[in-house]
Amino acid sequence: MAGPTPASTLRGLFEVKAGDPADTDAILAATDKLRLELGEGGYPFADVRDPVLTVDHQQREGLLSLNVETGSFRRFGEIKVNSAAPFDARHVAIIARFKPGEHYNQSDITDLNRALVATGLVSQVTITPEEGKDAETVDLAISMAAAPPRTISGEIGYGTGEGARIEASWQHRNFFPPEGALTVRGVLGTQEQSLTATVRRNNLGRRDRVLNFELSGANVNQPAYQALTAGIAASYERQTNIIFQKDWTWSLGTELRISDERDLYGQTQIPRRRTYIIAALPSGITYDGSDDLLDPREGFRVGARISPELSLQNVVFSYVRAQLDASGYLPFNDRVTLAGRFRLGTIVGAPADRIAPTRRFYAGGGASVRGYSYQAIGPRDLNNDPVGGRSIGEISLEARFRFGSLDQFGIVPFIDAGTISPDPWPSTKEVRVGAGLGFRYYSNFGPIRIDVGTPINPQAGDPRLGVYVSLGQAF
Repeated sequence: MAGPTPASTLRGLFEVKAGDPADTDAILAATDKLRLELGEGGYPFADVRDPVLTVDHQQREGLLSLNVETGSFRRFGEIKVNSAAPFDARHVAIIARFKPGEHYNQSDITDLNRALVATGLVSQVTITPEEGKDAETVDLAISMAAAPPRTISGEIGYGTGEGARIEASWQHRNFFPPEGALTVRGVLGTQEQSLTATVRRNNLGRRDRVLNFELSGANVNQPAYQALTAGIAASYERQTNIIFQKDWTWSLGTELRISDERDLYGQTQIPRRRTYIIAALPSGITYDGSDDLLDPREGFRVGARISPELSLQNVVFSYVRAQLDASGYLPFNDRVTLAGRFRLGTIVGAPADRIAPTRRFYAGGGASVRGYSYQAIGPRDLNNDPVGGRSIGEISLEARFRFGSLDQFGIVPFIDAGTISPDPWPSTKEVRVGAGLGFRYYSNFGPIRIDVGTPINPQAGDPRLGVYVSLGQAF
């Protein structure tokens, strides 16, 4: 645990020395750095006055006066919040990245300010250091103005291959204090009708630890299957965010679903409906070594997911779903980045014919192989509809060129390839390739993406063009 900074070291924090040129800009910069270093070094009550420079032109000398009162070295003490705050001091202490007894650091205060606003429950924060119970501690008086806790949102759209869609949601971000959000979301569309209720408890026990509960029901009518499902799921995760992008994130979950599904599969190619009761334990871990969440330009990401599952359909059988995703980013200069990704997934333990259609792998679409419709790649039935498979393989490569006075625009040529197989390992015999051109607008909150792709070796019924719009890069 760090202690007080020696006086000789404090003097050394001011970088202007005797004999240096009387440079006003250098003096002001050194003064600002001194204020910063004192705040970072455990001196919350340091008072650094503005420097005064007196120049004797005849002697070609200058006298620099700088009055500094450091105050005593302090460690963090108590946290106090105002009565109108949306949560108490105990929860603020969970969000903070410091503990009582650690030396005062202004960066920790700045980080806490941003994290409190990021909860969505606080519109304005003021954090004021105050005298602690003794001369060695500093208390923090935190005044928070509550933000409106409720949000209502809606969306109306139409997509080729997806039909018309209306989506609405209501959210209360502090329905179960502290930070227990309740979200109710409904979808009414030509291919999906669903209702989902989610409880999300943020910063549970530790910062960025999240507990989720979900209750859902849906009727989905895709070309690959028709499914009437109801389920309950829960997960506990360590999440990342734009305030503090983490190297490692993980998730542990459990899921129970009952699903009545229709598909056309097997050698007989006879339409059938089957009812499944599925219990799963999905989990995942990700390493993110990239430099940005929404617009990575350097580094790489690797993620793995595994889900042991039990399925009851006449008899009980088990299988394991596993998937590996990786992406890398190589900058050539400030305006050009080469990006690539691959995906490999497999289901082992049961044949594709027995696995519920909603649990199989599918490929195609804006987050998969661009140029193809959603889930369109892979084996098809007699109606030319996709049936999915036990394995997936995908690879993508794109070059991201930026231009404009502020590099706010971009052009992205890309090529994607993917395959779906009924076997546990992907086959290269039925690889489908798509290529196209993307357009980017780099806003303050992330790149807005428009990709236009075309199939290179389409199957019968595939469209000539696919258009995809979203926030953030494709990967």
